[in-house]
Amino acid sequence: MSIRRTDGSKPTVLPTISTEAQPKNAAKAAKAPNVIKDGFGPAAKTTDLARAEQTLKPLPAPTGRLSLESKEAQTAIQTSLEHLTPAASKPATQGLRGGIQFPAFVPKNVERDELGMTHVRLDRQHEGVKVYAEQVVSHLGKDGKVSSVTGDQSTIPAGLGTQKPQLSHAQVLDIALKDFAGKPDRQPNSERVIYKDPTGVYRSAYRVEVANVNGTENPRRMNYLVDANSGKIYEKFNTIDGFKNCPCATHGTGDTAAAKGSKPAAAAPADVKVSSTPNAAIKDNATVTSKVKVADDVTVDKLKLSLNISHTYKGDLSVTLTSPSGKSAVVHNRTGGSTDNVKGDFDLSAFAGEKAKGEWTLTVKDNAKGDTGKLNSWGLAISPKATQPPTEPPKPPVPGGTADDTSLYSGKVDLKTKQNADGTFTLEDNTRGKGISTYDAMNKEEASGTTPFKDGNNVWGEATDPKRNQAAVDAHYGAAMTYDFLKDVLGRDSIDGKGEKLVNYVHVSENYVNAYWDGEKMSYGDGDGVDSGPLTALDIAGHEIAHGLTERTAGLVYRGESGGLNEAISDIMGAGVEWYASTKNSAVKFNWTVGETAWTPTNGDPTDGLRYMDDPTKDGYSIDNYKDYPKQTEVHGSSGIANNAFYLLANGGTNRTSKLEVKDGIGMDKGLKIYYRALAHYMTPSTTFAQARTATVQAATDLYGADSTEVAKVKESWTAVGVK
Repeated sequence: MSIRRTDGSKPTVLPTISTEAQPKNAAKAAKAPNVIKDGFGPAAKTTDLARAEQTLKPLPAPTGRLSLESKEAQTAIQTSLEHLTPAASKPATQGLRGGIQFPAFVPKNVERDELGMTHVRLDRQHEGVKVYAEQVVSHLGKDGKVSSVTGDQSTIPAGLGTQKPQLSHAQVLDIALKDFAGKPDRQPNSERVIYKDPTGVYRSAYRVEVANVNGTENPRRMNYLVDANSGKIYEKFNTIDGFKNCPCATHGTGDTAAAKGSKPAAAAPADVKVSSTPNAAIKDNATVTSKVKVADDVTVDKLKLSLNISHTYKGDLSVTLTSPSGKSAVVHNRTGGSTDNVKGDFDLSAFAGEKAKGEWTLTVKDNAKGDTGKLNSWGLAISPKATQPPTEPPKPPVPGGTADDTSLYSGKVDLKTKQNADGTFTLEDNTRGKGISTYDAMNKEEASGTTPFKDGNNVWGEATDPKRNQAAVDAHYGAAMTYDFLKDVLGRDSIDGKGEKLVNYVHVSENYVNAYWDGEKMSYGDGDGVDSGPLTALDIAGHEIAHGLTERTAGLVYRGESGGLNEAISDIMGAGVEWYASTKNSAVKFNWTVGETAWTPTNGDPTDGLRYMDDPTKDGYSIDNYKDYPKQTEVHGSSGIANNAFYLLANGGTNRTSKLEVKDGIGMDKGLKIYYRALAHYMTPSTTFAQARTATVQAATDLYGADSTEVAKVKESWTAVGVK
């Protein structure tokens, strides 16, 4: 084997020790070969170098995002291209434009995962023109051979790339600017593309981007797909998500907030209702039992029992309700004397805190002779508490830090900071990837500059500190927890896989009810104190930064089904950040509600939020099942489909629309790993809900095996939300 020197120094050459002096240029004396007879003979001398060779092991192959120029990436790209466009099957004219041969695929990135697989993501192009939102991902096994391919390779008509568009870049920019109806604050741009229109027909087109991010309540980075010949706008959509942009923020009771600062009351948790009509005879000195089954895995907050018992002497009767755990409460105990019947509603607060899922038993006993009756019907209406976090054991706190910084939403935290020459400290964390920086936007409309938050003793959020520092504590902590979550749970070095720096701006504008990722950085508003407080809560930070993760992986286009998946991935990863932080910080309470700690701080309900992953329909806007997708295609509203699929996978439970149950979820850790792997390696910009099911099934198969429980649960969870 060969030995590769990895340090920069030259090896030291030691002179040969000999009993005889030798001239510098003397020929080496011939050595008699060792002769081995019958397997015995003098052993070869083991030198230090030989021993080193025996103990050296090859360096492990790098994981994560590979440089496209690296040998490993180039080999994987070449193997993928040879598989996708074998010379024998490629038409002689494929890719020709002006006599020049253009490739059908252009490498975008190459990643090697912890399983030893390599994934090559390639953009499609046709006759030298990029095909909008279409990619192919080639998957190579440990042996370096292509094992499968993900993505669309449908046929594109010849000539779409070679024909000269009738409209110029300047003309289509004018068309988009007229529709934009506002002044952009960034230079508009356009690119020539081949575009598949909503009817499935490929067109020669332009993609135009026009943005107005600063100084507006609703930041926009509008994308337009414009016909290159007629100027027709096929579609347009805003690629900047923001919490203020979510229509579910103004829903819940069916009313819409008419003005800034007004907001409808929070939606009450949906009751779980079950009933039975046994029509069972109640004989003298006899006992009748009846059972109902609750499928929903919720915890009882309030419980109402509705009874309809006919009897000619209610004083003979005792009625008891028993929960699935065996706890009993006496509803009626031989009161009422000779009056008839036991009918009405009974408030049974004794069951508060009980798990509702399972069989509930009603027992009716006749304790005397002479009168009989009938158990006609009965039912339960259960008002559930907020969903409790999974029971995965908390992890011990990471040693080496002191949690002495006070946040708005997460209690005491440990921030990594930078000490400056003047002895003050600023929110610059150089311990994570290429860093995390949190700056003060100074309530300006444009989040820019590097105005620091400063602290004199590196104990942030003290009562004597500037009040505006406190929201910055949460933003800095949120970015740190998001980075750690990506690294520790998903095995990814920041959003780009290469340690990308995370930049936060706090105090954007005034009374600004929004937070968003603009492709480069995070911007946080302070809220207006009514709709929200500062929007620096953990799950909000995780949600918005996860849009950056999606941009740098699958690039899910922010409209249609891929847009609903884009929003869901951010909700899922935001929940993952909150869950991860809760395992290290007891002050963080994980649940399935999005943004609850920052939302409506003064309405007296700490559990209401923007969306509810355990029951998406609770906000009065979102859907939880694909059968309702034609009625709700807006990306926030349709995100409930994948949100609930993930909830059912991780936690178990029942989809409210289909009534299909997924028993025994696989937990957050496994669920998050599956969805991340699907996003990073198996989804493409135009992935649909059905394709997301296929992607997550494949990811679970890679991680846990085709016949695993995890794969079965992934399939069950998607089936429950109507995606097959």
